[in-house]
Amino acid sequence: MSQEATATRSRIDVMGLQKRSRCGYCGTREGSRSFVVEAVRLGCGDYQELLDRGWRRSGTSLYVTDHSTACCAYYTIRTDALRYAMRASDKRLLRRWRRQGLLARGAAAAAAAASGPQPPPLEEQLAARGARLEVRLEAAEFSEEKYLVFARYQSAVHGDHDETRDGFRRFLCDSPLVPEPCGPAELLPHGLGSYHQCYYVDGRLAAVGVIDVLPRCVSSVYLFYDPDFGALSLGSLSALREIALVRELHRGASAQIAHYYMGYFVPSCAKMQYKAQRRPADLLDLVTLAWVPIDRCLERIRAHPVFCTFDPAVDASAIVRDHPRDVLDRAPVLDPAWLDAAGRAAAMRLQFAVGARRLSGADLARISADVERVVLQTCAALGPGLASRVDLLL
Repeated sequence: MSQEATATRSRIDVMGLQKRSRCGYCGTREGSRSFVVEAVRLGCGDYQELLDRGWRRSGTSLYVTDHSTACCAYYTIRTDALRYAMRASDKRLLRRWRRQGLLARGAAAAAAAASGPQPPPLEEQLAARGARLEVRLEAAEFSEEKYLVFARYQSAVHGDHDETRDGFRRFLCDSPLVPEPCGPAELLPHGLGSYHQCYYVDGRLAAVGVIDVLPRCVSSVYLFYDPDFGALSLGSLSALREIALVRELHRGASAQIAHYYMGYFVPSCAKMQYKAQRRPADLLDLVTLAWVPIDRCLERIRAHPVFCTFDPAVDASAIVRDHPRDVLDRAPVLDPAWLDAAGRAAAMRLQFAVGARRLSGADLARISADVERVVLQTCAALGPGLASRVDLLL
């Protein structure tokens, strides 16, 4: 991999605040807004920084929720993969896979069963070869086989019968992440970047986990599976496999890789509760940008169910929402009032650069008539450091 690719400067096209047509968690129409950028190219370290500010990606689009009027709270959740201990349900799942011949018992696992010491680590149990299941870490590229599995999944699970090949490419194959060297090729064929972790049963593609491997984590983007294999609990198995991947990369590629990011945790959504069970886990405080153990967070969320900070020392009078009808005076992630001196200096430089360029009427209409506000929101959302060093298109 060339040094030029490693040093590629991130380039981001700012779209500004965008309304969502429908909340996927509570069903509210126009229930929230997101601040959206389109990433032309993005360094893996830069995306790690954005994840740690509450951002997520869908294809090449990056977004962070505006919680000032959102119908649901979206908190980034991560699991400490190095300290993760399998739950009883995890062990039952692995036993069921072994009984069906889908997962092999490695030599170490058989020895442990015979002698009675501690069982082998999760990654060893899931890496055993010779069974009907094969897991391959592949490039995040389109194939007809992957598309057909995705189309069947969307139709059977989500009732969406109109998925196109181009839509699949944009959603789950396109990625702005620029690959960066990291560890041996047998662990990470393309270094840091986006991958498809593919699960084959008897040579047939059963599921695909879309993941990003970043400097400090493995981030889960999406999972889809063939409905014919729906009874195998592939969602639970893929989460265990991705946690195991973090451990393997921590040991063999980079000691900094230690966490498994599961996307957003939405406390009000029942189908999201499984994420809170993978402990030890932290939620990201979108006011202080600190990671806080989930037990402490859940106590605060019970008192302020729509949006809050987890730090009781912070004056939360204007940054909590107890009811969907509440409106915040300011949304911390997007509010320029939270910018420090360095952030304001970055905003002034960016604003000057915008003013020095000739913008068409269409450009102005797209990002808003108030360029200053968009510039300040951009610096608040990206953080002053990242806003200063990426190429921003406004």
